[in-house]
Amino acid sequence: MKKYLALIISSGILLAATFYFTVRITQKLNNYKSKKEEVAEILSIENRMGDAWEWVPVSFLNPGDEKMDKKLELEQKADLYYSSAANDGWMMVASVLGFLVFILIFYRKSQEYRRAMGIAFVISAVAFLYLGLNAPMMEIEAYIDDFGVSMDLSFAKPELGITGRVYALYQMKSVLGVIGFLYTGGNIPVAIIILIFSIVFPALKLFSSLVVFIWPGSKYSKNAILVVEKLGKWSMADVFVAAVFLAFFSFSNMSVGAETGSSALMGLYFFFTFVVFSIFSGYFLKRVVKTSGSRKTVDDYIPA
Repeated sequence: MKKYLALIISSGILLAATFYFTVRITQKLNNYKSKKEEVAEILSIENRMGDAWEWVPVSFLNPGDEKMDKKLELEQKADLYYSSAANDGWMMVASVLGFLVFILIFYRKSQEYRRAMGIAFVISAVAFLYLGLNAPMMEIEAYIDDFGVSMDLSFAKPELGITGRVYALYQMKSVLGVIGFLYTGGNIPVAIIILIFSIVFPALKLFSSLVVFIWPGSKYSKNAILVVEKLGKWSMADVFVAAVFLAFFSFSNMSVGAETGSSALMGLYFFFTFVVFSIFSGYFLKRVVKTSGSRKTVDDYIPA
C-alpha cells in the first residue's frame, strides 16, 4: 500500500479539484444556455411575426429595435459565461496534466510504473466523462435576417417587414440531452443505443480496466480483461465523435429557406479528451496484461 500512497493522495486531490471545476463549469454553461435560449425565444417567429406592432413602419412604435438591443445584451452575458467556463476548463485540463506528469516522474523508475500510469489515465478519463456527456456539445440555428413581405396593390407595391433577426430554430444539445430528446420523441431504440455506446460501455471499460490495474493476474482481472476485450470490439466512441462532426457540417450546408449555422461547443472537446485518456489507459492496460501473464497472447487485443 505504501508504494501507491503518492498515487492515492494525488488522485484524491485531483478528484476534489475535478469536482470543484465540474460544478463551476456546469453552472456557467447552464447560464450560457439559458441566455442563448432566451435570445431565441425573444426573436422567435411566434414572438416577432405574431406581434402586430413589429409590422408598424413607425420606428418609435415598433419594438424591433428594443428586441435587438435585448438580444445584444443577452449574447454579451452569454459570451462572458462561456468564456469563464472555458477558462475553468483549461484549468481543469492543466490540473489533470499536472497530475499525470507527477505520476510519471514519481513512478518512472518503479516496477509499478505501468500500473500507476494506467490507473492515472483511468482517473483522468473519468474526470472528463461527466462533462463530456452533460456539457452542451453543439448548437444549431436557422434564422432569417430582415424578413420582408411585398404587397402588390393597384396603386403601389409596398413592402412590409421585420428588421433584424428572426429565429426559425434554435437548439443546444449535450449527449444526455440528445438521449432525452430521442426518448421523449418516441425514438426509444435509438436513445437506448446511444445510451449503451456512449455511457454504459465506456463506464464498464474504465471500471474493468481499473480492476486489471489494481489486481493484475487475479481471477477478477481475467474476467475484467474479457469484458474490456469484448467491449473494445464494439467501441463507438470514435465513430460517435465523427458522427457529431458530420452532423455539424451537414447542417451548416442545409438549404431550408433560411440561413443556418452550427457551432461545436466545449462538451464535444470534453468528450474527445475523455476518449484520448481512455486510449492511453488501454495502452498501459495491454502492457500490464503482458507482464502479469493474465493471458497467453494479447497481440490481437487493442482496446479503444
